Amino acid sequence: MPKYKEIAIALKKKIIEGEFKEGELLPDQETLARTYNTSRVTVRKAIQLLIDEGLLYTRRGSGTYVRTNIKKNNKDVTQMNSVFGTSIQEGVEVTSKILRFEVRFPTDYEFETLKIKRTDPVYDIKRVRYVKEEARSIETSIMPLKYIKDLDEDILMGSIYNYIREELGYVISAAQRVIIASKANELDSEEFGIEVGDPILETNQVVFFDDGTPFDLSKTRYPYTSGKIVADIN
Repeated sequence: MPKYKEIAIALKKKIIEGEFKEGELLPDQETLARTYNTSRVTVRKAIQLLIDEGLLYTRRGSGTYVRTNIKKNNKDVTQMNSVFGTSIQEGVEVTSKILRFEVRFPTDYEFETLKIKRTDPVYDIKRVRYVKEEARSIETSIMPLKYIKDLDEDILMGSIYNYIREELGYVISAAQRVIIASKANELDSEEFGIEVGDPILETNQVVFFDDGTPFDLSKTRYPYTSGKIVADIN
């Protein structure tokens, strides 16, 4: 297991057990790096995991804090997390079923949104994501080949974002996300075990590297039985 995931699990344990209390300021990254005998970069990756898990949040110029209502809300936040290939909350690997994996040229909307050329090929990926063999989401991603090189089905079975970070060395920094209500189609019904026309939570997002380059145009659909949004407004 990568060092940053080990640190994330250790920090999570301290949070859940109350060593780091809700609303408390976490030790700074330099202190944590000394504690775990690692680099600040590794600590930063661990903290980002827990931010996306819904355990932590940051205040600009202040630091990283433990969220409130963690035990009540954290599992629901984890179900909405489409960034990481491992669920720290549930301690199990997230697996995939590949529905589509092809290379093509982008549509007008795709090349404009991803700020690439019409002639730049993109991956068109569609997967069902499972936790403990239960379908949790159906994801569609459009990614330019010039950034995300050498994708294969083995990578798609796990986490593309872990591959992007750990193998390609990119830093993923931000996303623009739109959340809408939708209705289940036949694929949703088949995978989620719900009826056609049942409510679906759908997120549409563009994800960026730390230099502001967009690299992923994606849509993710969640069943109403597990989709939930928990937001902090500061």
